[in-house]
Amino acid sequence: MIKYIKSELYRVVHSKGVYLLAGICLSMMLAVNLILAYFRGKEPSFAYGNTAFAFGMLGGFMQPIFFLTLLMGCLIFADEYKNKTIMNSIAFGFSRLTVYFGKLAVALIVSVTLLALLLGIFIGSGMLLLENSGTEVLCNLLKGFGACIPIFITGEVAAITFAFLIGSVMGSTWTWMGVFVCVPMACELLGMKFEIFTRISKWLAYSVAGEGTMTEDMGFVMVWMSREGFIRCILTGLIGTAVFLVIGVLGMRRKELI
Repeated sequence: MIKYIKSELYRVVHSKGVYLLAGICLSMMLAVNLILAYFRGKEPSFAYGNTAFAFGMLGGFMQPIFFLTLLMGCLIFADEYKNKTIMNSIAFGFSRLTVYFGKLAVALIVSVTLLALLLGIFIGSGMLLLENSGTEVLCNLLKGFGACIPIFITGEVAAITFAFLIGSVMGSTWTWMGVFVCVPMACELLGMKFEIFTRISKWLAYSVAGEGTMTEDMGFVMVWMSREGFIRCILTGLIGTAVFLVIGVLGMRRKELI
């Protein structure tokens, strides 16, 4: 397992896809702080030139960030069946489950590293360029990512699981979209008439990542800001990850890779 993970990490480090994704994300995150800093410099009374607005905006973008787990899963899988590279892994004596769990481990290692790097640069640049709104807004941002990381892991595990079982990046992408986007949308629509679907929607990863309520004093409050919502985010991620791991293990035991 360790040898396979090392070989996959070497491949990822020497590929352009991850760097391109990281560069795009970093450019967009820095652009937010730079634009806010520019308008703050032009107009000192600019109400949004502070870390409260910048950090709050990123904290409200958990659903778009969730889509990045699909992109990361596709990049890590690298269309192994089409390129026939997975046969080399089998030829070197790695089992199907070793290849599967090795991919998952590499995806998590790379994702955590990039998230820590990008989040650190965004927070650091915000502190330097914008008016500091205090530690509370920073703690809320970190709390939001802490609550949603299990959900992000669910999306990434599902992306790689679908890629292995379906055999193509395109097919797994559409399957992922159907499971995480179309199903929640259908539940929300059916929930208007049947209460059971509203309850189900509250435990679906994509729905939970973007759930929030509008209040008069605090504005839009994300679900993870409350104790109950924070726990539900964690449980949703853990349950979803467990479900897709079981699907992956059972599927890989039956699927022939060569």
